[in-house]
Amino acid sequence: MNFSVKIKLFLLVLTIVSSATLVGYVIYRGNVFLSGNLILGFYLLILTTVVATYFIYQYFKRLVNSAAQLIAKNNIDDPSVASEEIFDELLKESSQVEDELVYYTQQTEQFSSVLSKMGQGVILVDKNYQVLYLNKTINAEFFPDLNIGDKLFENISYPQFKKFVEKAWNKKDLVREISGPISVKTVYLVSAKKDDIRDEMLIVFSDISKSKNFEKMREDFIGNVSHELRTPISVIKANAETLIENKLIKDDENAKLFTQAIFSQSERMTVIVNDLLKISSMEAGEYPITIESINSFSIAKNLIKEFKPNLDKKKLTVQNNLNENTKVMADEAALKLILTNFLSNAIKHSPKKALINLAESSSSKGFIRLSVSDEGKGVPKKYKERVFERFYRIDKGRSSETGGTGLGLSISKNLALMMGYSVGVEANEPKGATFFIDIKVDEEKSIQAA
Repeated sequence: MNFSVKIKLFLLVLTIVSSATLVGYVIYRGNVFLSGNLILGFYLLILTTVVATYFIYQYFKRLVNSAAQLIAKNNIDDPSVASEEIFDELLKESSQVEDELVYYTQQTEQFSSVLSKMGQGVILVDKNYQVLYLNKTINAEFFPDLNIGDKLFENISYPQFKKFVEKAWNKKDLVREISGPISVKTVYLVSAKKDDIRDEMLIVFSDISKSKNFEKMREDFIGNVSHELRTPISVIKANAETLIENKLIKDDENAKLFTQAIFSQSERMTVIVNDLLKISSMEAGEYPITIESINSFSIAKNLIKEFKPNLDKKKLTVQNNLNENTKVMADEAALKLILTNFLSNAIKHSPKKALINLAESSSSKGFIRLSVSDEGKGVPKKYKERVFERFYRIDKGRSSETGGTGLGLSISKNLALMMGYSVGVEANEPKGATFFIDIKVDEEKSIQAA
């Protein structure tokens, strides 16, 4: 240990003992300060100070030795030697520790301030639903009377939220949209994350009412516009068809070409409007879905017949490798539309004289994968998710050549989700793409049929 530490300790004890001795001496002798016993008293004072310093120093040394043994464990042969260095280091670092404590206190205050000012509501609760923390947004927009230390549901009647929190304790992580509590028009995205170590749960409220309203406005706009477009498009299509069939413009070749173009584009517009109405109906929850046991092989067989003119035009071969005895649980119209979109997509993107394969394979327990594979250009990995977005095309320059609305795959994804299933795309080796749906098998009826 450095002598400076010992000297400081000695001077501290000397000051204390000297003050006490001199005060006692004055009280005992009155106003007579100089006497024959003063030299003896001085020596006794020094001796007392040394003894006191020794015992105090030994006490601190034993204390630091114990700490050194805990810190050093097996890494230091003689913890008592290290203890003096640790003692010195502790003294040197004391001011730095104090600065760091001030810094962390400031950071904690800033973090608390940020949580209080943010637009999201934040609540921290323990396993007994006691509120450990909440920010100002919670009091301002959700629960005005809720305070730190309260039981969360003691004075709050919010069944949706209570059910959500109880479920979140079991799932550890949960995110859900919840209406209220102030108004049914108010919608919140509530997320809960459980800390298993501390047995606490952080709950965050995010107001998504505006985005939901915008989404509703968009859906209504698409639905209304689609309905309004149906009539004029039908009139244009009917008139163009009449001009062509009745040969009213037989002598004018340019008029024929123009009228055929009008008819062709009006047909395309009709398909687009119908697809938009389907999507609008799905998003509004008005599209009827009935899950029942159906034969996927029969649906695929009938589709191939319907597409025969398109297949013959490009001299394409289609193999239906679905199992004739397999029954799946699905809505028949929805599954037919999904496979129609997959097959139509394969026909558009396949080169002439190519092979299209309808296959069936195991997916997960109780599920099979129905897939349609082509030999076209395929789908790059980075576009695998985006191809299911409405109006999205990988090669926008080919849209006029291949036709279509850009809504087929989006409709397929929505229909699959409504039935509780998922769709996707993967590479078809050595070239092309495979679009698929993972669907539940009716195992009982499939076995009986087999």
